[in-house]
Amino acid sequence: MTETPVIIAQRVDPNSVADLSEIADLARAAGYDVSNTLTQSREEDAAYHFGEGKVEALARLVKRTGAEAVIVDNRLGPYQTYNIGGKLPTGVEVIDRFTLILEIFGQRANTRKAQLQVELAELRYELPRVEAKSSLAKRDERPGFMGLGEYDESRERDIKAQISRISQELDAIAEKEQTRREQRRESGFDLVALAGYTNAGKSTLLRRLADDLDIAENENRHPDLEQTAESEDRLFTTLGTTTRRADTGRRDILLTDTVGFVSDLPHWLVESFESTLDSVYRADLVLLIVDASESIDAMREKLITSHDTLYERNEAPIVTVLNKTDCVEEGALNRKMQSLDALAPNPVAVSGLTGENIEQLTDRIESELPSWHDERLLLPLSDDAMSLVSWLYDHGHVENEEYTDTGDAVLIEFSARSTIIKRARAKAAALEESESEGVSDEHDSHGVNAQAQAQLSERSNHTGAINSDTNPKQMETITEVESTSPEQSGGETTRRIAPDSPHNHMSEPTTETRESNPRSITEDDSKQHQRSKEVDTDVSYPLASEEGTSETDSNSEVE
Repeated sequence: MTETPVIIAQRVDPNSVADLSEIADLARAAGYDVSNTLTQSREEDAAYHFGEGKVEALARLVKRTGAEAVIVDNRLGPYQTYNIGGKLPTGVEVIDRFTLILEIFGQRANTRKAQLQVELAELRYELPRVEAKSSLAKRDERPGFMGLGEYDESRERDIKAQISRISQELDAIAEKEQTRREQRRESGFDLVALAGYTNAGKSTLLRRLADDLDIAENENRHPDLEQTAESEDRLFTTLGTTTRRADTGRRDILLTDTVGFVSDLPHWLVESFESTLDSVYRADLVLLIVDASESIDAMREKLITSHDTLYERNEAPIVTVLNKTDCVEEGALNRKMQSLDALAPNPVAVSGLTGENIEQLTDRIESELPSWHDERLLLPLSDDAMSLVSWLYDHGHVENEEYTDTGDAVLIEFSARSTIIKRARAKAAALEESESEGVSDEHDSHGVNAQAQAQLSERSNHTGAINSDTNPKQMETITEVESTSPEQSGGETTRRIAPDSPHNHMSEPTTETRESNPRSITEDDSKQHQRSKEVDTDVSYPLASEEGTSETDSNSEVE
């Protein structure tokens, strides 16, 4: 495919230095071939943006090089665009910075949400230009006798109606995505967003951290990943959010990769992708990725751009990650960290490509995530109780699983987020109530728990299995989680016995009883349980980016 030759033009304020590197990268990302450039340092001209003489020089350059378009790295008003085009050879298009960005987004929008957001941004860009044309046309009207009549404003009304319709559809998608985020949290996952300037290496870092992605660049990808976690050295490789599961050791997290930020974006463009930014705003932790191989000035400018976008609505803690350390000498990296300390305090320096310091990053993620709380539950032993134990393994971190000497109860010590603990208590309370109904007067459930607690407490004096500072009332608390049936839990994790428990070898009668019970856990149940742990992903659109690439809806399932 032949690339369209273009000339890049940029105006900067007096005493400022022109920098065409970013706009050149954007042009190449859109499929253009940059044949020449032109810059000017002066105040903005109301009619041409540049000085009129510079526009005439631009026209001569276009004619000499045969360029088919001019990309202006500035924000042009509708009148300025029209006036510059009038000076250029016939057929040469004038493209400003934001039209170029929208063009890139439009080329790569492959989900419903992404397409809607691009369409909304285009309409918001077009509206003031249509209003300007309407204003110009009205100047030529002759009201009164023999007047030309009212100017046709149907296009203006149509754009406003489309903006309203698309905004409502995006709001509905955003509401579904928020519901999905809450469901993930209730399932025990912490949400971590990768944010930062475009081309900072976010996708490569995701591939390094995620459980189901290989860092080998784009080789033998699963079809579901074909358009999601791809990583290349170019701008806007990732156009929608990509969510994948990662394991930091104690906690299960969902990592969301997003399209990079871009500097100097107008409010209407940011607003068009606002629902996409919710994946960053509503995360439990934000990893702000910065390319450490760039100059200090470039890093400072991009950090400022990223902070301007994040601090508007972000509530989660932010950890700055200096990526691509494999391209920087240690001494130079230390100097950069010192110079940027005000914008990036206590950063983590890593290489997503080589894996350097990744373990340090995962430790930092765990320390910055919302705190988990410790809890202990004493459950009367039954199939339903073991289902709850399995549920706790899936939704939290089980520290200890211990059985009473008589085999009547199991003590579970675990840590989890407060919402999980609340659900676990409710499940355990329902379980105790159910067990109590089937217990005889001679062996009521309170007696079982009292006896079990006494045995475990006595044992803890010698083994330290139970913390001495624990409130005794906690031992009587039986917890909840939406009544999970045995059919929903896995068979292997359900029957764990503490190594120091005298009941490592359960008696045969107990085993036979469980096998004869129609509600006992089977191999099929275990498979079903594993399916219940699959994580759905949402892939959104960028700005700088939850919808799945394999579905027309806003999520895709992770195998």
